[in-house]
Amino acid sequence: MTDIENETKRDKPGPKIQAYLILIAIGLLLITVAVLLYPQARRSMEAQRALTTLSVTATPPPLPPTTTLPLESAGEDLPTLLDPELFAYPNQFGTLILSIQEGVDTHLFAYQPFLEEWSGMGFSGLPLTRLTSGPHQDITPDISKDGKWIAFSSNRNGPWDIFILNLQTGEIQQFTDTEAYDANPSWSPDGQWLAYESYQIDNLEVLIQDINKTEGPIPLTKNPAADFAPDWSLQGGGRMISFISDRSGQEEVWYANLDSPEEDKAVRIKNLPGSRVQHPSWSGDGRYLTWGLITTEGNHTLISWDSQQPDKEPALVGSGDWPQWGEDSNLLYTVIEQPHQTYLTAYPGTQTDAQVMLPAIRLPGPVKGISWAEGNYYPFFTNLDPGPGPTPLWEPVSEPADNPEDQPKRMIELRYLSAPSPAFIEDAVASFSSLRAAVIEEAGWDFLSTLENAFVPLDKTLSPGINLDWLYTGRGMMINDIPRLADWLVLVREDYGCQTFWRVYIKAYNQQGYQGQPLQTNIWDLNARYSGDNAAYENGGAFSATIPAGYWVDFTSLAQAHGWTRFPTQLHWQFSEKASRYQYFAFTQGLDLETALLDLYSLEEIQNLIDPASP
Repeated sequence: MTDIENETKRDKPGPKIQAYLILIAIGLLLITVAVLLYPQARRSMEAQRALTTLSVTATPPPLPPTTTLPLESAGEDLPTLLDPELFAYPNQFGTLILSIQEGVDTHLFAYQPFLEEWSGMGFSGLPLTRLTSGPHQDITPDISKDGKWIAFSSNRNGPWDIFILNLQTGEIQQFTDTEAYDANPSWSPDGQWLAYESYQIDNLEVLIQDINKTEGPIPLTKNPAADFAPDWSLQGGGRMISFISDRSGQEEVWYANLDSPEEDKAVRIKNLPGSRVQHPSWSGDGRYLTWGLITTEGNHTLISWDSQQPDKEPALVGSGDWPQWGEDSNLLYTVIEQPHQTYLTAYPGTQTDAQVMLPAIRLPGPVKGISWAEGNYYPFFTNLDPGPGPTPLWEPVSEPADNPEDQPKRMIELRYLSAPSPAFIEDAVASFSSLRAAVIEEAGWDFLSTLENAFVPLDKTLSPGINLDWLYTGRGMMINDIPRLADWLVLVREDYGCQTFWRVYIKAYNQQGYQGQPLQTNIWDLNARYSGDNAAYENGGAFSATIPAGYWVDFTSLAQAHGWTRFPTQLHWQFSEKASRYQYFAFTQGLDLETALLDLYSLEEIQNLIDPASP
């Protein structure tokens, strides 16, 4: 063997050394892979853990209060909370942004009701997750087409202005800064403009404003009628904006063609008859325009107009009140409003046969806006903390232990309350006092200082033929009718099938935009029955010819937040004003009338009331 061969054999590693080297290489490879994949795996596990501990109706984890920054302060050196690949990852059902009332305030939430495989590691969805908090209203959100910004309206700084939530930094930036009411923002397809409604000289108009605010806002509408609820279409390069207007004498859906040479660019589309239209929404491909329609029979329906067949009658696509299209025309979400509850469901887009893709989900409160965007935002939504949820609006006067079941509950007389008998049962006192304080704060005057009725003793008779029996329980009240006669209280009629309810609005004392909101529908005039018009007499009144000017506070919403339930009209309300029962509210706490009466009386004492003799 030559010297060269002997040298080569000495340099060759033996079999054991080769095995060790292979094991070391595999170990290094595994460590490298673990380091690279750990952040993504951790995010996935955290998202899965959040899903197993939260439900749709659960209170989401809290976030730190957001700050208000000028728009130009958002710089490129700010930290990014989103994984760019995950942020842009498309999914079939996308993410909903909802504005939901909780207590007397309203905040933004994110939600993905469907389960789908977004991470490659299993199926997941996003439970109802809080994005904002605080003692203010955050309403009418619209998420940009690229999913990076949420524009919404808020009164967090006093008057109603447009704000923008940056989903990459979590910061909130103020966009408009006026004394006027600005709301209902809608992004242009390229994300460079916002259309929104603004209360200009006692009238709602639609304005458009570029994001950089190089010039003042441009009026899109200029009409003595109310123009509001804009929605920007993708069709034709984003040259169409729909809105609601009553310029024809009734609420209808119109659109503005930005390329029109006419000064008034509004075009009326085909509408179906009804008592009210609301919340028009374009499909993702810009073909269909869908809105909520309340028919004269009280049916709440969704109507779709096909822009490619503009002369064709709009089609009925399902039941609902506030439509929101998902991707293209494949999925149509909608909010369904009931007299005391709000639900979310979804339909399969353009299919005309009756199908439901999402069983109705009960939401924790009334909805003040809904928007949709394609994408998943777990790193942002699950890692931020918007602060605590709402605190209770009142504390009970006494604990249940203070009142054994065999002892009647106390009636408490309230000082500084004007009523024939200014008293409530102890369970209702704290709630009424809290509601009264909230009305003073929101409206600027003490609307509940005088009541037509509070507690009525059992030996007193009420109006014959009018069911106001909750007044006997110490849990009912009749609000004062004098403000309505003085035009400081108005009624909006709300029909649900064969039932009619009323939404009571009271006039804000401050009419500079710091209290209340403008009305967006015609009111019901009970006094029209005395006008000499036969139809108005038979119908128990008539709709107003115009929408009342000014700022108004939704008393019904405040009352319901404090546990005070409204009631439907009685069948003969058209011929008996008291039977309309718009003044009538009760703090029921989920009790039936008999159980509530037994808190004060014996079964023998209430027998005639709960089981009246047949005529």
